[in-house]
Amino acid sequence: MRITRATPEDLDTLVAFRDQAAAWLAAKGIDQWQEPWPSEDLMVEGMLRNIEAGETFIVWDDDDTPAATITINRWAKPELWTEQERAEPALYAHKVTVDRAFGGQGLGAELLDWAGTKAADEGADWLRVDVWTTNERLQHYYLKQGFTYVRTVVLPHNPSGALFQRPAERIPTPHLQEVESLTG
Repeated sequence: MRITRATPEDLDTLVAFRDQAAAWLAAKGIDQWQEPWPSEDLMVEGMLRNIEAGETFIVWDDDDTPAATITINRWAKPELWTEQERAEPALYAHKVTVDRAFGGQGLGAELLDWAGTKAADEGADWLRVDVWTTNERLQHYYLKQGFTYVRTVVLPHNPSGALFQRPAERIPTPHLQEVESLTG
């Protein structure tokens, strides 16, 4: 599988990933992403900003089918992370989503390992995530991926306040190969 930076032409694919994940979560009785947050327009605008900043990546299988996505950057939400934490070098993973056709194959875990390697390569001490506050299954998933629970910040305007981190370290990702583009 290859991982490339997303382009504006990939926006529909990323929205479809999110919609598919929301439907799958709803079928499991989980309220995450049941309504676009903070709104559909702002969600899509945010995705496009991340793409244009070079922060969003897509995993493609050998048949050029999009399999997963992740957004990584150095932006820590000030209402979630303390001033001291924001001062520590960290990379933050957002919008980690695996297409259901590729679910259960360890792709999400490998994508997090890839992000941890990127964090280490960029001199960060931590790979951090903020997780949907009510999605306990996802929180347990991050614990199984070696993350440590930091705390939960409950805010009326931000449903994603369960904070986790793990040390940034280089971990082999045998199934992911980063390439510049699908044609490059």
